[in-house]
Amino acid sequence: MKNSFVRRFMFENLPLRGAFVILEDAWQTIAKQAEYPDGVLQLLGELLAANVLMTTNLKLDGKIVAQIQDNPKLDLVVSECSNEFEVRATAKFGSSVHEDNQISYSDAIADGRLVISIDSSDMSYQSIVALIGNDLATTLNEYMLQSEQLKTLFVLAYSKDKVVGFILQQLPDIEQQFVDEVERVFILASTLRAHELLCNDIANLLHKLFNEDDIVLFEPHSVNFQCRCGHVNVANMLRSLGKSEIESIIAELGKIEVTCDFCNSIYTFNAFDVHNMFSSLDIDIESVSHEVH
Repeated sequence: MKNSFVRRFMFENLPLRGAFVILEDAWQTIAKQAEYPDGVLQLLGELLAANVLMTTNLKLDGKIVAQIQDNPKLDLVVSECSNEFEVRATAKFGSSVHEDNQISYSDAIADGRLVISIDSSDMSYQSIVALIGNDLATTLNEYMLQSEQLKTLFVLAYSKDKVVGFILQQLPDIEQQFVDEVERVFILASTLRAHELLCNDIANLLHKLFNEDDIVLFEPHSVNFQCRCGHVNVANMLRSLGKSEIESIIAELGKIEVTCDFCNSIYTFNAFDVHNMFSSLDIDIESVSHEVH
């Protein structure tokens, strides 16, 4: 098993499910892509772990994108996780932060919005909730209650080398048969602390914590860093700017260089590349025009 993985679990006799994620190599790859202030790095790691946990409930081929927006010190904090648990994440922050490279976690979480988007071929969905409390987990609990109307508990643990996340979620109990038992389990889960998640075998920890219950642990699924930028995707992004805009940049600079924010790959386009880029688009448009007429 790789040292970045997610593992689902459920309670055999109670309407409860959950998962935990451990990110080591995948997180270390992402953390090294840029020089982040400590507070931003923690928020990015927690957001990524939470993103993976939310994706365990995704039943479609696609991805979940989690973003922190509208914080005065942060331009953007974003993570993505596909249904195959391929992840990437990055953060951008204001010029004032660059001066001393300092921003605290409390500043990073103090203001703004959490935006969750589900993107698949079958559906597109977005939900927004204001950041509340002193940590990301509090906002996530509120988000899940709003979006799914089910009680949820996130516990997130961060270090520079490792990020761990835990989620417990109530399932529908239409006849209210398990109210007291569910509450008991949530009270126990709320005693979990970050240092316990970072320092213990999580499977053993869960069995000890919920020793009165029968927990079914499913096989772990590896989590891998995977950037989907690619030459074709970058070319499509440039096309969206328009032919005249791109040609004016080429005329001024002689080439266009695009650096991926997620993996730092550099894509270079010269005048010949731009000509081919829009020639293929013109051919496609002409073909469609002939079909219409």
